[in-house]
Order: sequence, then C-alpha cells, then structure tokens
Amino acid sequence: MPDFLLEIGSEEIPAGFISGTSEYLVKEFTKRLTEEGVPFASVESDGTPRRSYIHITGLSEKQPDREEIIMGPPAAVAFDSEGKLTKAGEGFAKSKGLDFDTLKKESTEKGEYLSGVKKTKGVDTAELFETLVPAVIKGIPFKKSMKWGDGTFRYARPVHWFLALFGGKVIKFEIDGIKSGDFTMGHRIHFNTEFPVKDFADYMAVLEKARVIVSTEARKELVRKQVAEIEKQTGYVVDLDEGLLDTVAGLVEYPVSLMGEFEEKYLALPAEVLITSMKNHQKYFYVADKTGKLVNKFIGVSNTEPKDAAVVKAGYARVLRARLADAAFFWEKDKAYPLENHVEALKSVTYQEKLGTSYAKMERFRALAVYFAETFAPAAKADTDRAAYLCKADLLSSMVYEFPELQGIMGKTYSKLQGENETVATAIDEHYMPRFAGDALPATEAGAFVSMADKLDTIVGCFAVDLIPTGNQDPYALRRNAIGILNIIRQRGLRADIRTLVEKSADILTGFIKFDKDKTVDAVNDFITQRFRQMLTTEGLAADCVDCAASISGDIITVEKAARALARYRETAEFASIAAGYKRINNILKKSGHTGTEYDASLFESDFERELAELIETKSAGINREVSEENFTEAMTQLLTFSGPVDRFFDNVMVMAKDEKVKENRLSLLNRLIGLFNRLGDLTKII
Repeated sequence: MPDFLLEIGSEEIPAGFISGTSEYLVKEFTKRLTEEGVPFASVESDGTPRRSYIHITGLSEKQPDREEIIMGPPAAVAFDSEGKLTKAGEGFAKSKGLDFDTLKKESTEKGEYLSGVKKTKGVDTAELFETLVPAVIKGIPFKKSMKWGDGTFRYARPVHWFLALFGGKVIKFEIDGIKSGDFTMGHRIHFNTEFPVKDFADYMAVLEKARVIVSTEARKELVRKQVAEIEKQTGYVVDLDEGLLDTVAGLVEYPVSLMGEFEEKYLALPAEVLITSMKNHQKYFYVADKTGKLVNKFIGVSNTEPKDAAVVKAGYARVLRARLADAAFFWEKDKAYPLENHVEALKSVTYQEKLGTSYAKMERFRALAVYFAETFAPAAKADTDRAAYLCKADLLSSMVYEFPELQGIMGKTYSKLQGENETVATAIDEHYMPRFAGDALPATEAGAFVSMADKLDTIVGCFAVDLIPTGNQDPYALRRNAIGILNIIRQRGLRADIRTLVEKSADILTGFIKFDKDKTVDAVNDFITQRFRQMLTTEGLAADCVDCAASISGDIITVEKAARALARYRETAEFASIAAGYKRINNILKKSGHTGTEYDASLFESDFERELAELIETKSAGINREVSEENFTEAMTQLLTFSGPVDRFFDNVMVMAKDEKVKENRLSLLNRLIGLFNRLGDLTKII
C-alpha cells in the first residue's frame, strides 16, 4: 500500500514552533483521513528549523464508497395519502442527493419521518489529497505568523517549497504561487541546492547526505555524544540541561558542539548571573569542574561544521563577553546601593492600574504573610515580615532590569551581602516558588508564607477588579498561583480553611480599593477549590469522591484524607448500598421538611427500626471520634456496618406511616442517621 510524504520548507522558524507543528500535522491528518474513511497504518511527523515533514504509511489508494442514512421531514409532509412522494419529499431527496430507491417511512420516538440513503462514490486518495493537504497546511496554528510578498498565505516564516509525494508521485497543489514538487533542499550552508526525492527512504538518505538531521531526537543525541566527548577530553562537567537541549536542537539542522571560553575575571560574578547569561541569553551550556564549581568555559552549538573552529569560538565569546561586561557593571553598582532603599521607589511603579502600585501590593501581601506566620508558625513572624518587605526591592536593581530572570535570586544575593540573615535572604528568593509546574517549593517557613501571601493577593485582587481567567486566557497566571498555594499547603501540612484565608486577603484589600467582598470571596474560594479538585483527579482520585469529601471541611488536608478513604471503599457492594440508602433518606427528608433528630424508641413498631437505632447508638461515638481524629478509613469501615440494617429497614418499614407520631419518629431516626453519614461527606455526590 502506498505512503504519503509532505515536507514544508521555509525560512528558519522559532525553535519552540517545531514540536507544535508536528503535533498538529499528526492530529489533523489523522482526523481528516478518518473523517474521509481512508484507512492508514501509521503516521509520524518531525522537523528542523527549516522544514516540517509528515509521513503516513499503509494508505488505501482509493477512498471507499460510503452510504449514509439521512432523515428528512415528517412522513405526513413527505408522502401523500397514497404513499407517494410529495413535492416537498422529492425536493428534499434531490437536495440531499438521496437514492430514490431507498426512500421510505421510518418510525422514531417522535413519529414517522422520511429516510433515505445517500451514496457517495469514493475518489482516489491522490485526488483527495489535492485539496486536503493545502487545507491542513493553511490551518497550522502558529502563535505568531506572517505574510510576505503580495500573497495572503500566513506561516511562521516565508515558505519556499512543498515536497508532496503519494506512492512516489507528486500531489499537485499550489499556495500563493508556491507549487508542490518532488524535491527537497539541503543544509542552507553546506548543501543549499535542490535534491530530487522518490520516497520516504530516499528522503531520509538524501537529507543525511545533505547535512540535515531531520529527527529532533537524533540531533539531541548527537549533541549528547559530542558533549560527552568534550567532557572526556577536558575532564570538565557540562550541565546538559534538557530544556536547553530541546531549544538548541530546534535551532540547528546539523549540530556541532564547540567549547569556548571567557575571561576568568567574570567568575567573580554570582554563579546565577553567569548561568543566566550563558543559558538563557546565548543558549550555551555552562561548564564546571568535578567539584561543581563554574569554570570560564562554555559549550556553544553551531549549525555548521566550521572551517576554522577558533573563529566561531571567538565569535561566541565576543557576544558573551558583552553580556558579562554589562553584568559586572550592574553588579558593582547594585552592591553599593542598599536593597532597602529600593522599597520606597516601588511607590512610583504601577503594579496594575486598578490595584495600585507595587508598594501597595507589597503592603497587602506583607500583612497577609504576617497573618499566616502568626497562624501557623509564630516564631517565623519577624523573618516573614522582613522578607515580605524586601522581596520586591530587587525589581528596581540594575541587574534585574537587564536580567529579569534573576528576580528573587539577586534579592537573595544582595540582601546577604548587606547583612540580612540567611532565612530572610532565602525567603526573598523562595517567595517566587513554585515558578512553574514541577518547580521546587519554598524550604523555609518565611518563604512559604510570603509566597502564599503574594499569590493569594494576586488572585483576590484580580477577581475583585474582574480580571478573571477565561478559557485559555490567564494573563496574571492565576491558575498557576492557585496551584502553587495548594502545593505549599499540602507539602507543609498547613491546617487552614481556604475560605478563611481568602476572606483575610479580601479584608486587607478593602483598605485599598472598593469591591464586592462577598462576591469576590465566593468566586475565589470556588476557583481555588476547583484547582484542588483537578489536582486530585489528575492524581487518580475519582472526582465524585473529592466532591463528596469537600462538604466536610474547607481544610484541603482533611478533604484529601477523606477523599482517599472514600475511594478505597467506593467500589464495594456495602458502600454502594450505603450511598443508595443515603440518597433515598436525603430525598425523603427534603420532601418532608423534617429537621428533628430526637426519636422515641417506644414508638418503634418493628425490629428493623430497633436494629437501626441500636446501631446508631452503638457506632455514633466511635465514628465521631475517628472523624475528629481524621482516621477516615476506620470511620468508613464502621459506617459500612450500616449497609445491611439500612437495606432491611427500607425493605420492611414504611417511613411515611399513617400515624403522624410514628411517621415523625421514623423521620427523626433517619435524620439522626444521615447526620452520622454526613460526617464522611455528602454521599449524594457519589455517582
């Protein structure tokens, strides 16, 4: 069976666009071929900065013939009294291309309707591709795209060629004057010429000869091998950061790793400054000795095999030197200026138009952080207060102005130089943690409290002025901030009601702006608890168990413990019986409006009532004790003993008895029982 190969050749696209383009091509071709009923065996996609390709194997040469049942107007409209088609029925059939021999009346839940079969003859797959392929190409969703020349086609960078082969033959199409063909281009520097291609195997072989490694993983592996060889020859250790390796692999078609060096005097700069200059700005790997101490070396990855490696290394060093010279100037300038002096200047920096200055924000989260310290760890109050006061000051330092990635890090460095204690200095850096998913969490109490306070103030403030995330839009990273708060609470085991924390933040905010406090508190509490629900379900907990446990408390530690206990028993027959009984009792009590919980045993008319009442009296103290001590698994074990008695009660007892006193007594018994069940959560949430 034939295969299909498409290559889109362009100017170099940004490294971050390559994987997204490949993912889209796989997803979109899979979707469209499935919709068209064209079978295939496999699909793969990858690329370099200069090209993206997709290869599909095992394709059918022709789209299969298809039949589709189409429902039309009501039979009374489509057929006359003699069962013949009316003009309306005939018109509908013609408009839909239905086979007249298949038209008939068909009974449905809504009555009889006209139905017929639309037969579509399959076309050649090659013919189908002539329209499908350009449509897919035009739909690639780049974060940023551009037009060039007089055309209307948009792409990440100007496109120069399309290679499109099906079974070795060109799929003909044209986009803005660019015609598809049977050739690819080699490496821009080494082999910048056209190479004819017969099939996918030939494509891979041609590119290999033309100094193009089209596989991203293969380019990364080559860099790994080259760096390992450099380490072996020099005795140095290279930090082969995977994120940077991904970026570098997206910048080159044929990687060549070279070790360069910079002046030793720059090693006097903080290690973070050196690493940021090399890694973030120049995309170089930094180098250390075997003790982990940075040396004045770096690894740059070239897209060419240079004739004179020394010239390339010198070029790399020259660009880095300019960065480091600036950093050295900023370093000396900032050291001479007390960090604390920058705090007052935050009054002239707007944090957000409706929420005031950066100084006002600091005042808010500083007060909130101190409240957290007083609540959870009073001994950390002084360090928390000081760290909160200083933590945004480095934003006005020259170093952070030039290297924004170093915010917090430079605050820590400068504060230590200027006499702040280790805990305060560390907390200044930690208050940004976690910066991203999977990042480390604050190790100090002060860092944790300032981080939580800063993030919570951001969330409450944005909700108060209606800057609420919608869909994929979350410019203030409120979802990430909420997850950061939750992770800190979980890691440190902080026992606090989320709503209480939100209310405290909102109380502080009322001193700065006017807003609907109650509405904001409700919305933020829901927002954060929903993030927590998503976290637990992502970890494998059933959503209904989380929802059930959420009714117990606003303390997420409690909720998680209860949810995990519920999940442990959720699939048992006893739990299913308890959940069903709970829902039944809940419905009865809601309809009756009965709220009493005191019952009279002398009014019981059956052993089934007595059995249930006796079990309530026997188990209540134990269940309440286990719940209060958060031994939810043991509490659930005891609760499941009600399974049989509850079933027998409903099988043999009429709750709504004719005798009013008997009825009220039974309702009180059930109310007492459901109150006990509620200690484990709202079981109506269990699906």
